[in-house]
Amino acid sequence: MASTSANVGVRVLSDLRSTTAAIDTRDSTAIGLCLPLPNIPDTNAIPFDEPVRIATDDPVQLAALGPGLAYDAIRQIKGEGIETDIVFVRAQDGADLETQIGHISGDANAHTGVWALAEALSHLQIEPGLIIAPGYDSQRLDNAANPVATAIDAVCDRIIDCMGVVNTPETSREAAAEYANDFATSLNMIAMYPQGRYFFDGATVSRPLSPAVAAATVRRDKEAGSPYKAAWNRPLKGVTGMSQIVTYQDGRSDHDANYLVQRGVGTVIEGKLLWAPFSTATDPTTVGYRSIKRIRTRRAIEKAMLRPLRLYLSEDITPHAVTLLFQSLSEALEERIYAGAIIPGSEVIFDKGLNPTNLLRAGGMRVKLRFEETPDLTDLGIHSEPQPEAFDVLSDNIRVALERMSAAGIRYVA
Repeated sequence: MASTSANVGVRVLSDLRSTTAAIDTRDSTAIGLCLPLPNIPDTNAIPFDEPVRIATDDPVQLAALGPGLAYDAIRQIKGEGIETDIVFVRAQDGADLETQIGHISGDANAHTGVWALAEALSHLQIEPGLIIAPGYDSQRLDNAANPVATAIDAVCDRIIDCMGVVNTPETSREAAAEYANDFATSLNMIAMYPQGRYFFDGATVSRPLSPAVAAATVRRDKEAGSPYKAAWNRPLKGVTGMSQIVTYQDGRSDHDANYLVQRGVGTVIEGKLLWAPFSTATDPTTVGYRSIKRIRTRRAIEKAMLRPLRLYLSEDITPHAVTLLFQSLSEALEERIYAGAIIPGSEVIFDKGLNPTNLLRAGGMRVKLRFEETPDLTDLGIHSEPQPEAFDVLSDNIRVALERMSAAGIRYVA
């Protein structure tokens, strides 16, 4: 053939690559944690500002952290009944609160603090799907957004299918709402109020809720086999109570829990029940995707496509190649419809307007996906009203009953 080198004889030109990419979501959600270790027994055991993998079922690794917020955060995670990978970054120690917050929020250029979590994939071959930094993410310094939470938000954008679980001030529900409003335009942030109470080392202590909420989310992912199901309206397992009273009453909307969730703050009701359907996205430009379930589903689907679809890069742009690409995308969406993640009716579209001649000539292609995530039920209204016509039915039933008696002197008059 003219398109290959000359040869006399028979050759086999073998290409064993799959022709259709399999698009699967991540099978496990790792938790990213960035904190200092001021009481670490061996100061050289864990490097600064470098992601390391910590297995929650390895007591030797956990003991190496020393006592403190990091050790307690993992106790909170394990208290939710799960074992998982922790992508841990040890922040530099700070002499005071503001310096410590600065070390944890880190430097994007130097990949320090929280920013080191964005490098986890290249270091550890795992990426966090949830990021926490309890103890240093709740303060509004100079009446402005918390720097640690701000860095977490930015890192989540880098990882795509990742959300930050942060903690608001626990002074009041109004302070919590003010904190969440700093992230009203973000689709990445879950804010929690107040703190949880735990029984650690023979004493009751208050700890930020973010580790428990992250763990509860991972637990739900493991139960469902995917990140497509809501984790709220299920009890937290490790807490013994809350640091502040959060009022809630079925059938009413004028209580603390509704005040908080409508302002982008998750909470816990009745002592243990996680009540956090929404992220901090309350701005008119983002509120349509405030559901944590919906945004996690959308981001998981988007992220899952990136690596598998590399299969088609370098292939000739031909109708056959495009057909295979579209088949992969269509099958991926159908699988998620079957899993209940998205609503039937999704579309994979080749839009000529998005693919002009100059783009195709340059080797580019744009594919449009149209789908809607299955929403989680958050607002169930039961409308009760009188039904006077029921008495007509009752009267007819009485008539039938009396006629069956067939007794003298008993009759029904309409």
